[in-house]
Amino acid sequence: MFRFTYTGLILLLGVCSLSGQKFKPHIENLRTDLVDNCLEIRYDIEGSSLGQFHMVDLIVIDNMGNIILPDSVTGDVGPEVRAGKNRVITWDIHKEYDVVYGDFHPQIVLDGSEKYGKNGGPGNLFLSLLVPGLGDYFVEDYKNMKIKPYYKTAFTYGMLGLSLAAALSREQIPPVMGAPGWYWAGNHLEGPLQHVYRDDWWLMEAEKTDYWLFPYDSEVFLGIGIAAWLTDIIWVARRGVQNNKIRKQFLDHISLVPAHQGVVFRLAYNF
Repeated sequence: MFRFTYTGLILLLGVCSLSGQKFKPHIENLRTDLVDNCLEIRYDIEGSSLGQFHMVDLIVIDNMGNIILPDSVTGDVGPEVRAGKNRVITWDIHKEYDVVYGDFHPQIVLDGSEKYGKNGGPGNLFLSLLVPGLGDYFVEDYKNMKIKPYYKTAFTYGMLGLSLAAALSREQIPPVMGAPGWYWAGNHLEGPLQHVYRDDWWLMEAEKTDYWLFPYDSEVFLGIGIAAWLTDIIWVARRGVQNNKIRKQFLDHISLVPAHQGVVFRLAYNF
């Protein structure tokens, strides 16, 4: 009886959670394409009632981390954007930039601070300092990340584990010493070899290291693991700083404007 009740409670909580996510307005299937020298951004507004209007704002981040609030945009952007699939925003980049370098990463902000109000700042680097990849969950939506945080955790710990295994499997082979007896001495290129008797212990082969996989394998794995860990910490710090900039430059400059159904946020930023 207890097992049935417990299982039913878990299922009920799961259904409630999924229902809450289903009817909470959010952006899905964000994709971009270059069409006629314009950047075309397509997206879906899910979890909203039929015919509901939303405020949609576009933020673009370039490959240097600069935050861009585009002016030359048309399509499903601004107030009064209906919920639904395959919404399109067209940004005429060349009206604002004569020459375009690098990549642009668009971000859709739905109804004001819904997205970036939750994304944390650079202080989350301390979480990644404790566990590689942990801070990623607090500065970005991991579902939209190409390299998932748990990949970073598994890869970093995997490299450190290989480093430890290589170190434990390493063996120092002592010098090989020859016993007293008759030995060939000399160099046959310079003269005939001589068969001489040696009655002292002498070094025949120097000390060497028997590595597990390849020379200095433990050090290589350790370096890769530490590099991956530091890279994640730096990434979390940079993304956190970027989130704070977005909040300062964008979300602190939004104002309320009337719409057909309720109140939405609108951008009031001066360049």
